[in-house]
Amino acid sequence: AGRGGQGEAAAAGAGAGAGGLTLADLQGAMAGLATATPPPAAAASAASAGPPLSEMATSEIVDESGILSDPAAVARLVALLPEGQRTEEHLRSNIRSPQVAQCLGRLTSALADDAGSFNSIIANFQLDPADGMGAMAGGNPIEAFLNCLLKDVERKEGVKKVEEEKDGGGDGGESKGGDGEEKGDGSGDGDVKMDES
Repeated sequence: AGRGGQGEAAAAGAGAGAGGLTLADLQGAMAGLATATPPPAAAASAASAGPPLSEMATSEIVDESGILSDPAAVARLVALLPEGQRTEEHLRSNIRSPQVAQCLGRLTSALADDAGSFNSIIANFQLDPADGMGAMAGGNPIEAFLNCLLKDVERKEGVKKVEEEKDGGGDGGESKGGDGEEKGDGSGDGDVKMDES
């Protein structure tokens, strides 16, 4: 059985090591937290490089975000844990581990270090740097990184929804729109082209 993190896990950095979390775990969690309101202390420090990721992704904030209340999100994250640790209890334990906080602290430092480090990290995570250009221009590499993650997840989720609809696997009556185009991305058959407005 494979690790589930593919080649990207090594590129995410050595800090995650024993915690068992992979690049996909970090991307999903950060994207979910990017929409959460930062704590007041973090908001005050946002004027510089932004609040540290370790403050934005504490176990309390992860719990408050509701991401671990979503059975689909939990199932995706649990599936990425090492064999023998694929339980929700182990997932929660990993999220609370000091290794994850330390890894997020190092990632924050690397992102805020200089534009070269930022670009290297964005490349290692296989993200589109254009998604974070506005925040980078404003001097906030943390926000830029989270914007890149969020857009990447939105694109991947949009592609997944379009493929499910194309395969006839949609839920049918749960869509808010009557035409079956939940996101209104204008995609047709074949290649999926997402609107990035």
